[in-house]
Amino acid sequence: MPLLLPRLRIGPRLALVFSILLVLLLLVAGMAITRFGHFSSALTTLVAEQAQTAELITDISAGSEDAARKLLVLISAKRDQRVLAYAAIDAANQRLNKALTLLDQRLPAGPRHAAFELMRSRLEDYRAHYGFTADLLEAELFEEARRMLGAETEASLSRLAEAIRDLSSAEQVASFAEATRLREQIARDRDAVLLACLVALLLGLALAAAVTRSITVPLSKTEDGAGLIAAGNYEHRIERQGSDEVSRVSGAVNTLAQTVGDRERQLRHQANIDLLTGLAQRAHFIRLGDELLQPLLATQAAALLLCMDVDRLKTINNILGFEAGDAVLLGAAGKLRELFDNEACLGRLGGGTFVVLLALPSVQGTSKALQAQAVADKVLQAVQHIVCWQGQTLDLSISLGMTLFPEHGQGCEALVRLAEQAMFESKRLRSHASLYVPTLEAARKQQLSLLSDLQEAVAHNHLRQFLQPKVSALDGSLKGVEALVRWQHPLRGWLPPSDFVPFAEQTGRIRQITQWMLERAVRTLSAWHAQGLSLSIAVNVSTLDLQDPSLVGRVAALLSEADLPPHLLHLELTESGLMAAGPEPIQMLHALFELGVKLSIDDFGTGQSSLAYLQMLPVHELKIDRSFVDGVNFDARRQELLGSIVKLGHSLRLTVTAEGVETEAEMLVLRSAGCDLVQGYLLAKPMDTSAFELWREQYQAS
Repeated sequence: MPLLLPRLRIGPRLALVFSILLVLLLLVAGMAITRFGHFSSALTTLVAEQAQTAELITDISAGSEDAARKLLVLISAKRDQRVLAYAAIDAANQRLNKALTLLDQRLPAGPRHAAFELMRSRLEDYRAHYGFTADLLEAELFEEARRMLGAETEASLSRLAEAIRDLSSAEQVASFAEATRLREQIARDRDAVLLACLVALLLGLALAAAVTRSITVPLSKTEDGAGLIAAGNYEHRIERQGSDEVSRVSGAVNTLAQTVGDRERQLRHQANIDLLTGLAQRAHFIRLGDELLQPLLATQAAALLLCMDVDRLKTINNILGFEAGDAVLLGAAGKLRELFDNEACLGRLGGGTFVVLLALPSVQGTSKALQAQAVADKVLQAVQHIVCWQGQTLDLSISLGMTLFPEHGQGCEALVRLAEQAMFESKRLRSHASLYVPTLEAARKQQLSLLSDLQEAVAHNHLRQFLQPKVSALDGSLKGVEALVRWQHPLRGWLPPSDFVPFAEQTGRIRQITQWMLERAVRTLSAWHAQGLSLSIAVNVSTLDLQDPSLVGRVAALLSEADLPPHLLHLELTESGLMAAGPEPIQMLHALFELGVKLSIDDFGTGQSSLAYLQMLPVHELKIDRSFVDGVNFDARRQELLGSIVKLGHSLRLTVTAEGVETEAEMLVLRSAGCDLVQGYLLAKPMDTSAFELWREQYQAS
């Protein structure tokens, strides 16, 4: 039965057990009813037999006494009365004989029958004396009859009465013995019924325990298994027993554990592995890197971590779409796999940034820095290539930053962080690869300390507006100025733009600086306009400003509040910033163009923009970068290149301005090339507003 229970469902299992218990109850009840019925029947029979036997004994006793009384009547009665008495005596004897016969048949062999035989013999003796007495009466020997009656007959009657009493006593003893037997039988039946009840109770408890165990044990295992699964042990499986509801619940929990385990493994894979390239993501790469570095730490072996970033990825995404950018990233990842062939730990930090960690072999006479540079050269040579995508050729170039283990850090996290700094330094210096220098960390910490100071500088007017003149290359007349920002720090003194402008661009604070510069420029233009001067002021606008949709509204509000002609305000945008920002700023440039603000492309020639891209821009001025002006008078080829740039600007109907003019020879080349405006140290260095006013008066007077 216990083996059968787990195979049944809980409903049939309970029904089976309850049916067995009910059958046991019915069996016990039937047994009790049967035994008590038998006892009742036996008791009824015993009572009936005792009653009949007692009645027969009473009949015998009454018949004997009746015969004795009739005999007394015969002694004193007349002849005719004795005849009637004899008839009554015969009737009594017949009844007595009948009672004797019935009693003889009813009494079994034993003490009662022996008492009965004694009573019958004494009855016969009594009857014999009775007959002698009757014969004497018939002979009318009354005296003899009376003597016979008073002596032998009465004595035999007394012995008969004593025998009847003995028979009655024997019957009572027999009845008591039978009653005792019945009581013992009843006790045995009661014990049997109690035993049957106890057996039924124990069997019922055993069945209940078996059913309970068949349910609670699998439930307990299911609960324990569910607890293990809930704790994260998704490989655990609950043992199934049978096919009942609990087993099905266990199966469902197993299925759930498998599903959740598969989902967690999938999520863990997605969290650890970059879905696009299949490389390790940042957290997983750091774990793998620490595992790789751990044995190297004990042996003091060296390792190199490279952090590389794909250049101009944002421009590719903005112009050609993210599919093109994904193709570039897949190409870079594939090249890294081919180059290192499972000899290094590879990862993608996000965007276009990849990391590589590999152990450096110990080479006598070769420094770790030279080994790192050799690895960087291999990476640059392997990864930088032309990517073909849907008919487009994309130039994949990268910037590299490197850190050494254990010099720069003993953990992968620190090495990655410092390598990123070195990579950003490569981008800033426009070099292909840079090894981390500890002084970079101090410079970055210094920049971080300037973050809160910069916001305070804008709020408390610690920034200063410096102006650098822009004059005509043909006649030298003053046309306008370029506004440059300077920071007079209360503790560090004057800070050059290179100390805070790049940092401000990285943190987004450049928008506050631009707004401050626009407000100061409009205020200065308003003062000049009130004096009748038509000089323009050019303000530099960053890439982040071009992505700010409120820029146009803020410029329009400043011009409207000052009641200033929009064409006096020039906004300079770097060519590299326009290329990095993508196509979105073109709409903002058109809005500024329609506002009447003059637009200039600064540092032209460094951003690798195409002629088709320039034609899309609603600008008024090209500003040639200083790199094309410096020493141009010494190189005829550079002079031809400069002339081509000027002709290109004029062909687009743009004003061409040269920056960084420092010598008269450079001025002559620019003038002969047809350049429109010039600015540089040859004319004046940037100066504050009051100094510029003095310079302007002296310059115009001369």
